Amino acid sequence: MENKITAIILAGGKSQRMGADKGLLNLNGKTFIKHICDVLKPIVGSNILIVSGSKEYDALGFIRVEDIIENKGPVGGLYTALSASKTKVNLVLSVDVPLVSKELLEWILKNHDETYMVTQTKSGDKTSPLIGVYDRSMRIVFGEHMAGNQLKLRQVIEDVKHQTLEVPEKWNNQVQNINTPEEYQNLIK
Repeated sequence: MENKITAIILAGGKSQRMGADKGLLNLNGKTFIKHICDVLKPIVGSNILIVSGSKEYDALGFIRVEDIIENKGPVGGLYTALSASKTKVNLVLSVDVPLVSKELLEWILKNHDETYMVTQTKSGDKTSPLIGVYDRSMRIVFGEHMAGNQLKLRQVIEDVKHQTLEVPEKWNNQVQNINTPEEYQNLIK
């Protein structure tokens, strides 16, 4: 499976609400990004692509790419990542989901239907477009949306053939985004 899938970690956000680089926050002695990489490795091997301007991520030993066009949010990050990817299937995660497990990610991949351009996850009434699977051809769609300055990721997904997977209740806590100091404090209690 590993050579057919690229794992993409979007770690290029400004972390304005957190006030610090979320990927470098510590959880049980490891950074968020290290937790995510450790979960991805058994699934994709070393085929992990990190989208970030932070050179600190280079220590992880994976390919790091910087946004081709800056300040375009997740749409720009996905455009950059999918332009660098060499595989049709791309497992995408944001850096602020350190609780994801190998089981959850394998479940997403197993339930991804390759006739869809995007598979996103959903927990309760909240969709998570940054815990999902993207076809490499989406880079063209993202490029077009950036050209028109249409940067709302959920809107881009609405415009293409996509599927939404309801995350089983046992994994609901794994899809929570840690965006604020309060959420981080609750996580490390």
